[in-house]
Amino acid sequence: DGTGGGGARPHPHPYVRHDLFGLLGPSRRPDHRWLIAGPALSGSSFQIDPNCTHAWNVPLSGGRKHWIFYPPAENPPGVHPGGDGGDVAMPVSLAEWHACFGAEHRRQGRAALAAAATNAGAAGDGHTTSTPPRGPLECVVRPGDALFVPHGWWHSVLNIDGDDGAAPAGPSVALTQNYVGASNLSDVLRFLRLRTDQISGCRDRARGGGATSGDVGLVGEALPPEELFGAFGRALAEHRPELLRGALVRARAGWRCAAWQGDDDG
Repeated sequence: DGTGGGGARPHPHPYVRHDLFGLLGPSRRPDHRWLIAGPALSGSSFQIDPNCTHAWNVPLSGGRKHWIFYPPAENPPGVHPGGDGGDVAMPVSLAEWHACFGAEHRRQGRAALAAAATNAGAAGDGHTTSTPPRGPLECVVRPGDALFVPHGWWHSVLNIDGDDGAAPAGPSVALTQNYVGASNLSDVLRFLRLRTDQISGCRDRARGGGATSGDVGLVGEALPPEELFGAFGRALAEHRPELLRGALVRARAGWRCAAWQGDDDG
């Protein structure tokens, strides 16, 4: 219910019930919200969202967006992450990826559809079984739609055309935000504690106070990566102790998402 319980002090801003990094305050948290614009046929290459966060994306204007997803631990063809995920080798551009690996991607997509059909048949009632999805997923979103991106999923996006197939009247504009919820909290805590060298969104921020310019381009009391785990834990202990207790137990047990592996918790 967002009130915490167990003597917790409710946070004055109710939105942090769904975005727990908000407990750190608008300037101390890692960068999290972006307004993105680009012309038709622009886009972003494959990535996994930073700091184990979930994300949402809302197209505001322009043409449609074609999204491709690969489940955690299933690397897109031509995408080769390092052992700890810190470095990734891939084609320079999304166009190069489509030219070099599009055929293999489509082959994997057909195989995933065939497996899904077999899975549905095995259930006997037209519904799928509990087997996790494998292979790529794709969708097209339009202005006004909202898209959820789970943490640990590879994804790329290509700005395509208008609803009638014509070129959009203007650039494609979207708003996106990364956030921490109850479902990814344990992985976020583990990441902040064990992968400080990979924490992003705070290294290029000014420190020691300063002016702010809204949610985008915020400047202020950026926390250094090595302090994020402690500060976030203290904020959770004050406002959401019931979430913190369970998440710490799961974080010590290991990664919940298969996108991250390794790290001795000793």
